[in-house]
Amino acid sequence: MKKVLPLLIIILILTSSVILGEGEEDISQIQEILFSITEEEKEILEYLFIQTQEIEEMEREAERMDVEIHSIEEDIANIDNRIKEEEENYERNLEALKIVLQTYQRMGPGSYLEIILSSDSLTSLIRRVNVLRDLTKNTDELLANIEISREKLISERSNLDEKVKLLEEKRSVLEENLHKKQELVKEQEEYLASLQSDREVYLERLEYISMMMEEIKEILKEFTLGFNRILVEGNFPEDGIKQSSTLRGIKASIDEKVFNDIVNAYDWIPRIEIRFLDGEIELNAPEKGLRMAGNFQIEDGQTLKFVPEKGSFLDMPLGKGTLDSLFEGGDFTLNFEPLIGRNIIREVNVLDGYLEVLVAIRLF
Repeated sequence: MKKVLPLLIIILILTSSVILGEGEEDISQIQEILFSITEEEKEILEYLFIQTQEIEEMEREAERMDVEIHSIEEDIANIDNRIKEEEENYERNLEALKIVLQTYQRMGPGSYLEIILSSDSLTSLIRRVNVLRDLTKNTDELLANIEISREKLISERSNLDEKVKLLEEKRSVLEENLHKKQELVKEQEEYLASLQSDREVYLERLEYISMMMEEIKEILKEFTLGFNRILVEGNFPEDGIKQSSTLRGIKASIDEKVFNDIVNAYDWIPRIEIRFLDGEIELNAPEKGLRMAGNFQIEDGQTLKFVPEKGSFLDMPLGKGTLDSLFEGGDFTLNFEPLIGRNIIREVNVLDGYLEVLVAIRLF
């Protein structure tokens, strides 16, 4: 499912004569406009912005579900093919068993004894006994293979039924979400219609916010790349990290001020302010009106990934889906491998004013 812009943006592009014309404002001008809105305008804009976020999150969720549904459909097709193969194999085994049993029937029980007793030597007797034993063994194995094939076929059919059931549930949820999205779009259109002459103004502001969100995505991406460049190039001073030994490993702590001083010492890295609070990390771009808070989670033992939990833009709340979308260009991660080598980050704690990392030493 292709991502589409919210309907309000399409309306904006088609109807507004004051937005993004030939003299398109650059980001700094747009930023200035957004920062200068009145409290009354902000209240209306916040309501519309929240609605827009909900619509966009439903679009993202619809895309995710569409991908998942496609994956389930491929699984169903694969299981169907495997079931067909098992059915063909099952029929082949049955046909082979049928031939063997027909041979046994023609021979009759007396024939086995006759074959053995007609041996003219001990060697011939042993050879004939072994042949009959192999024949019986192969028949038993064939019976066992048929039973295994039958059980496998039953299991595959059961899996297929579960996949079909899951697919139906996913489609139902997707349809429900799309219906909710349509209701939200309708509600937003009605609200915009009630604004009458100010309608185009707020559509303009919403488009500007969308443009600012795109710029913020790039800023966060560049900041992540820049910080990891500092680590890789060894520009993170050792005296900026306090270390102490414990029974569980090496405890390293980084002061908030030291952290920001190091990052902001370079002109080529975007200005992002990091704050370490008790149990929470703040990632702020004051000049862009962005504030967000979350925590670090450990990935692959050497990388910390920032997981946003709440945030705001121009004091307007950002939904979880919008926060996650800000990192579409790449997660904000801190790769500590250049500092800790082969050792492993066991624990990370955010305390008031500093970040504390527990590193387990790997001797081998």
